[in-house]
Amino acid sequence: MLRFFSKMRYKLAAENRVGKYLRYAVGEILLVVIGILIALQVNNWNQQRKDNLSELEVLNGLQKEFSSNLDALNNSINQDQQIVNGCFEIINLIRSDELEEKSEKLDSLLQFVGSFGTFNAVTGVTDEIINSGKLHILKNDSLRVKLTQWSGRLTDAKEDIEYRFDNYHQNMMPYFTKNFPLANGDLTKKIANQLTGEILPNIEEPSPFKTNFAHLNLMEFESVTWHHKHNNDYVLYTNTGLKKEILTILELINSVISNRTDD
Repeated sequence: MLRFFSKMRYKLAAENRVGKYLRYAVGEILLVVIGILIALQVNNWNQQRKDNLSELEVLNGLQKEFSSNLDALNNSINQDQQIVNGCFEIINLIRSDELEEKSEKLDSLLQFVGSFGTFNAVTGVTDEIINSGKLHILKNDSLRVKLTQWSGRLTDAKEDIEYRFDNYHQNMMPYFTKNFPLANGDLTKKIANQLTGEILPNIEEPSPFKTNFAHLNLMEFESVTWHHKHNNDYVLYTNTGLKKEILTILELINSVISNRTDD
């Protein structure tokens, strides 16, 4: 087509027909411009397609990561709620006249309230996206903001978990060790070898040492137990907030993926 215009332009110029020459020259220029614009548009379409595929790949990785974190967090929340319930049971025993009569139940509870859960979030995909500068691939502004805030939320949650851990080992465990035969916890404890599935061996006989319930400071016992419950309450508060955040992030991710699929 351009070759045709070129021949016509040269022919008109030779015949000194200026008006038509100019029209053909302008036509030739317009064709060149249109060709460039079409090429740019095709290039933009190809780049957009590549960006959409890259975004979808990132979104799928995020979806798997946050779904896995949600499962782990649910397990931790359930376990911590059981710890709180165990603390309630201990306090109810303390306030009853049945501590000595129900010493076997108490032995089991003392062992149980120390097996609290700890949520360790997987952040490999999120960290890689942020550290490599791929965050701009995500077109959803709300999702980008949530991902940049995620690390800070985890840091805040870790502080509550660490405080609970320190209080348990620095205050609760020394008190329990001083006043109770904790080895009796083996009578009800069941921990499996993760490789074989076999239950790890426990002490089978009750401890020969007994708690002196007559001289036990019940107010101190209750306060130590309540403090552990109190710390677990804060961990639950923080973790349920994390769960809410994960659900929001997953909702944003799923919405974008759904729109991509519809396209």
